[in-house]
Amino acid sequence: EKQRRYGFVRLCLKHGVAIRPVYAFGEGQLFNNIQGLWKPRLALNRFSIPTIIVWGLWYLPLLPKRGVKMTIVVGKPLVVPKIESPTREDVAHWHGKYILELKRIYEEYKEVAYGVEDGKEAKLEVW
Repeated sequence: EKQRRYGFVRLCLKHGVAIRPVYAFGEGQLFNNIQGLWKPRLALNRFSIPTIIVWGLWYLPLLPKRGVKMTIVVGKPLVVPKIESPTREDVAHWHGKYILELKRIYEEYKEVAYGVEDGKEAKLEVW
């Protein structure tokens, strides 16, 4: 089952703040995800504690790798109404609009970010 992350939309609606979709192409290349230690990691995941182990630079693993090409795209702002107590339907409606804009900017810029050949194969996974 996919977990929905609607909290940021609820806050924007509650305070009447526009939502600005942003996609960072290349972000996944900044760090390696170290594999292993599955039993304790999965046990902690059951309590919603993330257990990703990342490694960037070989001599300073918490810093991102150098030379990674990044393309950051900012989408059109979604101007939302101010709703003191947004309902689930309100949040789902505006979250859907956010996802549509995120997909739009991904599709529009993926060939610019990854090159024509790799861009044609690139697919956005939203979960």
